[in-house]
Amino acid sequence: MNNPSMNHTEVYRGVLRPLSLAVMLFIAGCAGLPPADQAPNLHAPQVADFSPGNDGRWPVASWWTEFNDPQLEALVNQALRNSPSMAVVQARIEQANTAVREVSANTGASVSADASVTRERYSANSYYPPPIAGSTLNSGSVALNFSYDVDWWGRNRNLLEAALGRSAASKAEAAGAAASLSAEVANTYFQWQTLNGRIQLQDQIEAQRSRLVELEAHRVKTGISAGDNLTPLQADAAAPYQAKVQLETQRDQLYYQLKSLVGSDHFPETLHAQGLPVANGGLPANLPLDLLARRPDVTASRERVQASLRDVDAARAAFYPDLNLSAFIGFTSLSLGTLLHGDSRTQGFTPALHLPIFDAGRLRASLDSSRADVELAVAQYDQSVQTAVSEVNDAAIKLKGAQREQASLSTQLTARTRDLDSAQRRVKSGLADGREVARDRLSLLSLNDQELTRQQHALSAQIELIKALGGGYQDQDHATGTLSKQ
Repeated sequence: MNNPSMNHTEVYRGVLRPLSLAVMLFIAGCAGLPPADQAPNLHAPQVADFSPGNDGRWPVASWWTEFNDPQLEALVNQALRNSPSMAVVQARIEQANTAVREVSANTGASVSADASVTRERYSANSYYPPPIAGSTLNSGSVALNFSYDVDWWGRNRNLLEAALGRSAASKAEAAGAAASLSAEVANTYFQWQTLNGRIQLQDQIEAQRSRLVELEAHRVKTGISAGDNLTPLQADAAAPYQAKVQLETQRDQLYYQLKSLVGSDHFPETLHAQGLPVANGGLPANLPLDLLARRPDVTASRERVQASLRDVDAARAAFYPDLNLSAFIGFTSLSLGTLLHGDSRTQGFTPALHLPIFDAGRLRASLDSSRADVELAVAQYDQSVQTAVSEVNDAAIKLKGAQREQASLSTQLTARTRDLDSAQRRVKSGLADGREVARDRLSLLSLNDQELTRQQHALSAQIELIKALGGGYQDQDHATGTLSKQ
């Protein structure tokens, strides 16, 4: 007869021996397992891809503060805190973090405690003998359970790394959304300021055209002029009002766009009109080397490629056997009074082995699906790099074009200012009646309007360039386009 006090170690060894044999036999037949995938080569942009730069520098994280406009700073900061779009991306970050916690909870050991109490009447005609048969008893159990999934092939580890990669991608996308929002607020704000300046110029233009009408009417009254030019001058005097109405309509539209971006509940009661700052942006000399680390969308795409690679590794690990260890220890008794007695003790140990022998192509299909996700992620990464190069070049060319216009407009403004000074001297000397002064002022005001528009275009291009360069985003941990493959 077997000894009731047999060594438990011998029992466990007897259970593990056939399991170990099964594992070894399965591994020996694993020659047909899919080979490991090579990490894709992510291409970084080359020097020749970019428009020649100047002595520019990278944008800082709070780049809008460099315009030295407290009103703009308040608008951008409020938008970043209160915009619904930022609330959406923050919710996505929390969603990704929750996925990380869920996957992390599936790794490592699990310990749980269970306790139950049951009041039951036992049948007198069942397999229970008297005195249990026909009686009503209170039974109970208390147990401590333990389980551990032996992650021999790294499936759980790869799933966790994939979830962490997607969480990092969500954070990078949030940085990109913040950069886009701050750029949109700043661009809309400067457009609004530009229209304020242009409306003031239209008031001055209207005054000068009215002055020409007055001078011509005086000439007609005194018989110096026949009055043929009076009607055209009156028509010209009405045009600035029409232009002013159009500009005011555009300004009001921009005001409410800005209010929507910032949030109505946090928008200041009044916005003050003021002059535009000088655009002074440019391309950094080391742009191709650092672009990927400063573009949040490229960083997010790269993180998703890395996560997809980890999914492939996890799908490949599913081809291998999975060993799970579980054990329990506790007390079970048909009487609560004897529940915690030593002879009510119960315990067990269960090693479980899963061998994927016949799966009807399910594992292969899962692996192929993960590989397709990698191909998609790589394509999206390449697309994000291409978009980055295009946006940087487009903004840089616009900025340089606006800066090149400045020289021509400055020359014209200087010449017209001299003409106006000369005309004013002739009027003071009695050699002219003021019409030439009004015309020169109109020419000068028209050039001022063009210069104001040019300044706004330059600022818009600078903001676009800041956004194209990542809006001050820094990802020092991923400064190149290389990927790790474990």
